[in-house]
This record gives sequence, C-alpha cells and structure tokens, in this order.
Amino acid sequence: MIDITTFGAVGDGKTMNTAAIQAALDEAAKSGSMVYVPAGVFLTGTIVLNGASLHLESGAVLKASGNMEDYPEQPYYHNEMGVLRAMLVNLGHDNVTIEGCGTIDFSGCDFYDMEAWNVPDGKAAFNEEQIKECTHPIGIRPAQCLFFHASKNITIRGIRVIDAPCWTLTFSECENVKLLGLTIDTNLNIPNDDGIHISACKGVIISDCHISSGDDCIALSSITNWEKPCEDIVITNCVLRSCSKAIVIGYIYSIVRNVLISNCIIKESNRGLCFMCNDESSLVENVRISNMMIDTKIRAGNWWGNGEPIFMMAVKHDHHIPATQHPHTRTECAIRNVHIENVTCTGENAMGVYGANGNIREVELCNIDYTRKPSANIVLKGYAFDFSPSEIDFEVPADCGLYIGGKAEVKLDNMRMHQWSIIQE
Repeated sequence: MIDITTFGAVGDGKTMNTAAIQAALDEAAKSGSMVYVPAGVFLTGTIVLNGASLHLESGAVLKASGNMEDYPEQPYYHNEMGVLRAMLVNLGHDNVTIEGCGTIDFSGCDFYDMEAWNVPDGKAAFNEEQIKECTHPIGIRPAQCLFFHASKNITIRGIRVIDAPCWTLTFSECENVKLLGLTIDTNLNIPNDDGIHISACKGVIISDCHISSGDDCIALSSITNWEKPCEDIVITNCVLRSCSKAIVIGYIYSIVRNVLISNCIIKESNRGLCFMCNDESSLVENVRISNMMIDTKIRAGNWWGNGEPIFMMAVKHDHHIPATQHPHTRTECAIRNVHIENVTCTGENAMGVYGANGNIREVELCNIDYTRKPSANIVLKGYAFDFSPSEIDFEVPADCGLYIGGKAEVKLDNMRMHQWSIIQE
C-alpha cells in the first residue's frame, strides 16, 4: 500500500492535504497499488481517483473542505446538478475499491446557514417543532460528493460516510457495482443529501447498509442519461430512514428494470417505497419486493412524500425539464410487472397506486399488513398524496388505507387493512 503520509499528508484536521493525497493516488494509479489512509483527520478538496483504490484505516477520516474554491470544475455535466464539483471523482476508470473501517466526512453543514429554515406554505401554521423539521435554504455547495461515471467493477465496503451537502454516493453509467456494509449518515435538514443514487447503471448490489438521510436513502433512475436503462439491481438486508423516500424507483424519463429488493427495514421515513414515472417516455418494469417492514412518519417541510408506506405514481411531472433533455422514445406504459409481498406497513397516511389512462399494469400486492397510526403533521398537507414535482393535487378520503386510481391494473391478495378501506376506481 502507498501511505498518504509519505507524500506529506498531515492528519491534524487543519492542514490542507489535497496535493499530497492526489500525488499518492497518481502513484497508485501507475503501479496498481492501493492508497492507505492511516488514523487521523485529513482535510482535502477534490481528489481524482483515476482508477486508484483507497483503504481507510480505523480512526482515519477524509474530511472535505468547507470552501467551494477547493472544488474545481470537473469534465462532466450533470442533467440536474450542472457542472460537476465533487470531493471524490472517478471518471471512466475501472476496478476501484474503497474499503476499511474509516470515515469520509463531506462537511455538508459548512455550506448551510444552520439557523435558517425554509418553511413552505401549508394548510396550517407551523409550530416551532415543525419548523425545526424543515430544510435549510440551499446555497452554493458541491452538488455531488463521491461521483463515479462510466466505470466497471467498483466496490465500496465497510466505511462510514457522513454529512453530505448534496447527493452522497452517485454512480452514473457504471457496471458491476457493489456497495456493502456501509453506514451513511447525513443531516436530516439538508435538502438533496440522498444516500445512494444509482443512475443508468447495470449490475448493482447494495447490501447490509445502514442509511439515515435527509433526502432519499436509495434512488434508482436514469437521470444522468435518460436514454440508458438502470437495470439488474439487488437491494437487501438494509436499515433505512429518510425525510423523503427511503427507496425510490424511477424519476421522470427513467427506464428502470429487473430490480430485487428484500429483507429491509424502513423506519420513520416520510415515504417508504416509491415508484415515480412520467406519463410518457418512462418505464419501471420487472420488480420484485419482499419481506419488508415499513414505518412512515410525516416530516414537516418541503420534503416529497406525505406518509405513504407504498406509493406508485405514473403522472406527468416533467414540466421543469428543458426540451433539450426530452427523450425521443415513447413507452407503451409506465409501470408494469411489479410484485410486492410480505410487507408490514405502519403509516401516517394511506398507500396509493395512481396512474394515467391505465399506464400502470400487472401490479400485485400480496400479503400486506397495513396499520394506520396518528400523525402530528398530517394537518400541514392534509389527507392527500404528494405527487411532487407534478402539479396534481389529490385528496384521499380520511378512512382510506389504499387508493388505486387512474385505471391502474392492480391485483390484491390477502390485504390486512385493519378496518381501513380500499378504494379502487
């Protein structure tokens, strides 16, 4: 291994080590060695892996700079976030491993006014406790933290990742990705600090992870390349908590297929499982979800979701996307061949399946146990589904436990609703 301290890195939490760490990475990229980060707090700006691997020893902390000037622009443009500025970057290099018992600290709170709150309009006034659940206003920040693009054979294992200012771990157009035994812990008031975002990738395993995030814990989409599917994904044995959506599949024009999710616990999340498709040019298909425990807690603020344990939407929500990004493909339907079984749901709002003109097909909900619990925050949005970023406003009957609309084709088997009603159009 190549020790970063031999290149002059100092783990005192004060010295800027970008050049020293980059020198170690460049040497490792030539020789095929792994870069070793010993115990200590190593402050750094952007470092480019270029195919080198990292081992973080117990007690080692790679700590991101809180100064935007330490994040130069990278040669990549993100459809939603713009020019890439990130701490850890790997573009087009294969066979990279990041492992160990150490920590990557992205210093997200340094980019926010932690005493300011972004309080949205609501059906009721926000009390002090509810205000403290809202997001901090977005300012200038690195829009990605760890960003891999067009890379194969990537493994991230064992490390702890904390305090992201925006998307924490992002993989774009990658293949054969393994994310194993990770602990991801981001601030619950910082917007967009998704735990793991998988975009237009093929062959991804996410296993044995603990993720607590202000935004989505795990997102599967094609947001970095609308024309390329995100496919062959396994998510298993994870414990998740999110102020938005614990697991979200699809978004706007994304094509996501062949997804297995099992043996996960979702706790205190604003929304549990979510499928998001536009009414055209999008598709989620071939999904199997089983053996889950989902608990929702409605979070005050402008988080997407409103306490729905399971929610599928296939409605227009691309009004903010520039015409240059609109794909040329048209899909026959938006959601199809989805089977969800053996799920215990405790939620503060109803479950929902809602499409447009029958564009949700071949959905099965089997052996679902649903229990409603009281909510202190449902007064803020009311008994409604949140279709954000769509402009749809839809009220749900207060006694409803599952609402199926838009001529969605859904088969129900052994639904234990505990006196809450099922409404199917």
